[in-house]
Amino acid sequence: MKVTIFQAGKHLLVGAVATLFDLAIFTLLAIVMNSVAGKAISFLCSTMIKYWGNKHWAFAAHGYEAWHMEILKFTFITIVGLLLDVTAFWYFTKFFHASISVVLAAGVVAAWNFTGYKFLVFKK
Repeated sequence: MKVTIFQAGKHLLVGAVATLFDLAIFTLLAIVMNSVAGKAISFLCSTMIKYWGNKHWAFAAHGYEAWHMEILKFTFITIVGLLLDVTAFWYFTKFFHASISVVLAAGVVAAWNFTGYKFLVFKK
């Protein structure tokens, strides 16, 4: 149980760092390109940061066997997380202000991603 709580804390920290990179990259790219294209690129960059941080630090899954399946599973969990984020945001905006809804949706997705990464992607 102690390991899981420690991993959850690391997972949240990786997510926070990736979010800061997402925002920084988006801000830079929005100056020179369409905001939707810039957001897509910043999302992909932050996803790579999350993959590396979760694999090597949060879950310490250093093996490289079947890496292509690991990336496929990570991508699946992340895409489902994106869909959950948008759906949860939409739902929460019926009851709360948009900024509160963003935070609540992020909490739902953080729980989903942590569970998927721990038990499907980076399981030991």
